[in-house]
Amino acid sequence: MDWGLQGVKWATGLMMKRFLLWSIVFTCLISCREGEEVAVDPTKRVRPVSLQIAVSGTDYTLSWQEIRLICITAPCPDIADVEAETYDVQIASGELGPFRTYQTLSADQKSIRIPVASVGEQLVARIVSNNKTAPPVNSNVVMVTNGLLSQSLYYPGFGSLTTVTGGDVTVDGKKATYSLLVEEGPGQYISPLYVASLQNEQQVSTKLVTRLGGLASFSPDGQQLAYPSRTEKGIILYDITSEQTRILPVADADWIQGIDWSPDGKWLAFSTVSNKESRLWKIASSGGSAIPLTASLLIKDANYIRQTDIDWSPDGQFIAVSRGRSEGNSQQWRGVISLYSPDGGGEVKFFDAQPGWVDTAPSFSPDGKLLAFLSTRTSPSATVYSLWVRDLATGKVRQINLLPGLIPSADYAPRWLGNERLLFMGTQQGKQGYFSVFL
Repeated sequence: MDWGLQGVKWATGLMMKRFLLWSIVFTCLISCREGEEVAVDPTKRVRPVSLQIAVSGTDYTLSWQEIRLICITAPCPDIADVEAETYDVQIASGELGPFRTYQTLSADQKSIRIPVASVGEQLVARIVSNNKTAPPVNSNVVMVTNGLLSQSLYYPGFGSLTTVTGGDVTVDGKKATYSLLVEEGPGQYISPLYVASLQNEQQVSTKLVTRLGGLASFSPDGQQLAYPSRTEKGIILYDITSEQTRILPVADADWIQGIDWSPDGKWLAFSTVSNKESRLWKIASSGGSAIPLTASLLIKDANYIRQTDIDWSPDGQFIAVSRGRSEGNSQQWRGVISLYSPDGGGEVKFFDAQPGWVDTAPSFSPDGKLLAFLSTRTSPSATVYSLWVRDLATGKVRQINLLPGLIPSADYAPRWLGNERLLFMGTQQGKQGYFSVFL
């Protein structure tokens, strides 16, 4: 036996074992050190960003900018403790997700282009700000559709004055009602309510209903108008032919926001929204006391019926409203479309939305298959709305792509002209007016 060779092998093996042991120890030390360096402080805040998306025929262009407070006086508080080191571009195909990371970018990159796969494709996206010392922070969520532009036309039925507000159209398109905002003196305004007869959507005659009007709704047969009155403390029913009125007394008439008829004309649904609470009601058109359809929903709880139009479904089964939801977490607040039972059974269902989105002004199509609404989901601004339609059988939504520069107004709920055309208020090149669009 060659003891020299064996000694060499033994020594070499011992050295290898020691080297392996030291490697393990060194790796552990490095890992522990790295663990200390990347420890996340849950109290730290990464600077969030604001996302917007531009759509072209071939690309979605996502761009974002850091959110910083601008103060007039010092000291100026900051909304972040650390800056983002990387951004995760996360996308989804459905309005509620799930999200997946499309690409991770360095902090100096604040835009990306994503190819469009097909016409009509939808993109839902958000940007996640990352810093290894703090929890990640999501941007606003934006949803857009790459679709063909829908044909839109100016609607003359409400006249051409820029002070026109409200407005409703009968099912046959032969009558319209609207209000004007008129200043009678310094700081003193009235809202005269008119009924117009239409021919080919053009006014051929107008009639003053009252000097103190407001939002009004035609009965299903087009023979009556319902509108709230603070001076009369109730809902006024106006017979268009006889010009006679009846009052349905309502205790909270000062706070009425939305009003609509049941399909059979026997009931009126209305919402009241005060500074403290909101509620949904119904009252018989023949008279009687108002019946609450919901409990009192407190404004402070951020789960309330919003100050917007309501709509009764053509089959009489639902009353659609826009409602705030938060589940006790202000960062999860969003405005959703909720469907309530007209029999007092409460909320039947709601169409959820991403935090920060406001879906409002619901309107059922005459056949009850579609629900039109306005939404802020296409913009980082909470005041810029787009027009959407939801298929009630599938739950899927699609954006009605309007001509560039034509922006719908949330001051007016879309109205259906048949099942393939919508009437809405909008602003184009700084001028307000009413427009119709074919789906």
